[in-house]
Amino acid sequence: MPSIMERKELSEALSKDRASLIFCTKLVGGVILKEQNRKTEAASENRKRGRPPIDIGITSYLDGTRRTKVNAKYMYEAISLISEAASEIPDSLILWHSDDATQTATGKHGILEQIGRMWLQDQMSYDSCVFIANLSISALKAGCTSREIEYAIRKIRNAARLVEKNPDNDWFYQSEVKAVLELQGMAGD
Repeated sequence: MPSIMERKELSEALSKDRASLIFCTKLVGGVILKEQNRKTEAASENRKRGRPPIDIGITSYLDGTRRTKVNAKYMYEAISLISEAASEIPDSLILWHSDDATQTATGKHGILEQIGRMWLQDQMSYDSCVFIANLSISALKAGCTSREIEYAIRKIRNAARLVEKNPDNDWFYQSEVKAVLELQGMAGD
C-alpha cells in the first residue's frame, strides 16, 4: 500500500498534466495506479480535424449552438449581398423581407445560408451569387419548396468545389453544368 506521502506526490504529478489520455500503469506497493503521459508535440501538430474556425462576428450574441450562429452569419452575409444587388435582383422580397413598422422579418433561411456560403466559404463571384439568387426566386415563384432549392444550390456548390480541385477533368465540369441546369429547370427558365 502506498504511503500518504507517495499518494500526495502521485496526485500532484497527475494534476500537473491533464492533456493526454495515454495511460501507463505503474505498480506501487502492490496497487496498480494509472498515470498520464504527455502527448508529443509532433502528434498534436499533425492532427487537424473538424471544421476550420470562422469569425462569427455579431451572431455570437445569438442563442443556440455554434452551428446555429455560423448559419446565421452566412444568412446575414447573403442578406447583405442581396441588399447591395437590389437593382439586379428583382423580387428580392421573396427571399428576404423586413418590415420596420411591425419590426418583423421573413425569409427563406436555408436558401440565404447557401448563397452566403457561396459568397464567403466558396468565394464564388458576385455575379454567380446574384445569378443563383435570381434562379432561386424564379424557382420559388414556380412552386418549388425552399428545401428543394437549398438542395440544388448545395449540389452546385459541391460540383463547383470539385471543378476547382480538378480543373482538367471534363466530367466534373459537366456535373457543375448539369447542377446549374437542374436549378434552371426548377425555375422554368
